[in-house]
Amino acid sequence: MRPLLILMLLCAAFGAHQLWQKREAARAAAFDATHFVAVTMPDGMQGNTVYVLTPPNCPSHAAKRAETLIRDLENAGIPVVRGSGFSFNVEEPTPEQIQGIYRASAVFKRGPPTVFVNGLAMSDPSTVQAIAAYRGERGEAVRRATAASEVNLEQLSAP
Repeated sequence: MRPLLILMLLCAAFGAHQLWQKREAARAAAFDATHFVAVTMPDGMQGNTVYVLTPPNCPSHAAKRAETLIRDLENAGIPVVRGSGFSFNVEEPTPEQIQGIYRASAVFKRGPPTVFVNGLAMSDPSTVQAIAAYRGERGEAVRRATAASEVNLEQLSAP
């Protein structure tokens, strides 16, 4: 009886390990730091505007990158709004909206500057990437990242 119990415990531990690995792989694919991902846009953010979120009055290197990005986008004639946070006010959200909210939060947690534009978000994009997302020049890499970002809600909601 004892060997059977030990075997069952080992199988359960192996199964839990496999589930955890799949969850982590899905998160890594969903939040590839090198691409924009599809998100639910936070409240107050309209289309055809680039939103750059960064801490206010911050002398850090990330804040300097945000300043450079904002200046470059403005020089390119792209409307830019600066902010330091965001919120969602969704009544009876659909599963797709919930997944989009989780993705937006995960991108924001990667660090400043976080850029939201036309239903996409990325942490610390280059000026070229932000302009391409604004103009809708969604190349194959962005399409791949967007497709990869559509992971199951169970995989994102687990702690």
